[in-house]
Amino acid sequence: MVLAVGIWSLDLDDKSALADAYAVECEATAQARPGWVPLGATARIAAWRADNGWTRRLVGAFEGETLVGFASSWTAHDTPDTSWVDVAVLPQHQRRGIGTRLVAAAENASPEGASRFVASAYRATASEIEGLANRSARPLGYAAASTETVVELDLVGADFPAHLPADGYTVSTYLNGVPEQLRAQVGVLKGLVDAEAPNGELGWEPTPVTARDYQDEISLWQAQGRTAVEAIALGPDDDVVAWTCLVVAADPARPAQIEGTMVLAEHRGQRLGRAVKVASLLVARDKTSCRHVRTSSDDQNVWMRAINHELGFVPVECEIILQKQRPAPPD
Repeated sequence: MVLAVGIWSLDLDDKSALADAYAVECEATAQARPGWVPLGATARIAAWRADNGWTRRLVGAFEGETLVGFASSWTAHDTPDTSWVDVAVLPQHQRRGIGTRLVAAAENASPEGASRFVASAYRATASEIEGLANRSARPLGYAAASTETVVELDLVGADFPAHLPADGYTVSTYLNGVPEQLRAQVGVLKGLVDAEAPNGELGWEPTPVTARDYQDEISLWQAQGRTAVEAIALGPDDDVVAWTCLVVAADPARPAQIEGTMVLAEHRGQRLGRAVKVASLLVARDKTSCRHVRTSSDDQNVWMRAINHELGFVPVECEIILQKQRPAPPD
């Protein structure tokens, strides 16, 4: 007998409910992304519950007392107009309209100030991504805003020499946080990553990261058992002019993720992006358990794609980012 499915909010203080959500997410993602290695349960739940500049709300789909799917809404305090929506439904319960109901519930749970919803999805090929967009996203009002290619590097087998920066520049690397006196400058570069790189129709604006938010992010990664490896370049005036960060998972089977790479506009053309990337990769290989590294960039970002190709990254997945405007309330 198939029971009616009810949609209710999930309590972020309820460890059992979050453990069930984690199990649903793992099973649903493993079906969509073969070979995907999840964060551990403790690390994933820590992200949902973190107090680090985001408002997070989760809703669950229940058949009786069994959680069969859930959706989340993530809204950053510095971009309150945009909520990220994610949904996962157990494979055996898909194609029952549960995902559609969960997306609507997550949108409704978002803060009132959110005027745009953004979602992302990964598949093995571009044709699968296109099919997903046509079949599932468009009927819900979501349109493709950007496509990205996910690439991976075999760090153990990679062969690239340390890249010396141009005269007048110095590169240094740090584990789990740059010195405090540099964090405000690093926060400016972090806030430019999405805004200055090609981003399709997303139209991101610069969002500088405060020193407190920077420390909150580092603290969360450490609580998850992850290690942040950052590399920065200082210019002739000892200002931070380039930055990159990769985060190494506690499980060496899970690829490290490059969080971003940025060079200030007036210092481009000196191959500083490559210099800081190589520096961080070498430290990750020498100082952590990292074996593979993943990153992605907009398919129009020919500059970063060229650097990644030169360093030995190879395509492994496709990603689509979708967006939808919240309908205006009736007069």
